[in-house]
Amino acid sequence: MKRILLLATAALFVLKTVCHGQALDCKHDPKLDINLSPNSNARINPEKNSNINPKFNWNINPAHNNDVNPSFNSTINPLNHYELNPDMNKGLNPMFHNEYHPKNPAWKGLYIFNKNDEVVGYVSVATQQLMLCFDSASEWTGFFVKAGNGIYNFFDIKGEWTGRYLCFDSVIGYNFFDKDGNWTGQHVK
Repeated sequence: MKRILLLATAALFVLKTVCHGQALDCKHDPKLDINLSPNSNARINPEKNSNINPKFNWNINPAHNNDVNPSFNSTINPLNHYELNPDMNKGLNPMFHNEYHPKNPAWKGLYIFNKNDEVVGYVSVATQQLMLCFDSASEWTGFFVKAGNGIYNFFDIKGEWTGRYLCFDSVIGYNFFDKDGNWTGQHVK
């Protein structure tokens, strides 16, 4: 009886993992490695490190630095550049190229975590300039375009800038900010 219960529990766990996308790689898990968690590591927490907080470091804030703002810098605006826009470029579109999709069993990528270090999405690195974003159900939600050293602006699927962006956390990942420069609590590893 115990063996059947154990097998049933294991089968449910595997089914849950397969249904919701990828199993979390331990090298990316901030619950297993506290160095990856902004809650435990002040160096990667923008509320405790002003160097990585766009409210205090305007070099990394698109609202204050036109070089990293796609509304002012057309070279980082995917509406002007086919090679940066998966909606116009099928070679970068995860709906045409399954290797970018987190439901693909061979997928390798990054994970988006909330403030409690729970997985809330996935990121596929398509090129050095472009990363694709998926929610926790593996639905494609948009993409990131590199704007500068460690800065990626977030665009919806059609290539419209949302005002949100990623900034390098100074160690291994990125923190997600809203258009006002407030940290959303989300981080990418």
